[in-house]
Amino acid sequence: MNQTHIQVIDAFLLLYVVLTARSREIKWYQATLIALFGFLLAGTPFAYPMWAVVQALGSLFFG
Repeated sequence: MNQTHIQVIDAFLLLYVVLTARSREIKWYQATLIALFGFLLAGTPFAYPMWAVVQALGSLFFG
């Protein structure tokens, strides 16, 4: 996977979040969580800061 593929995946996930939140089918925080875990599952370089956010949020609630 090269840099172009990674940028396309990230752009798609970002667009998905924006369009899903704007459709008002789900709430904005649900769309944000879906995108957060989507970035983690995609394994792109953007997953590293997202993992740090997940760990920080987890430590607030469970740690």
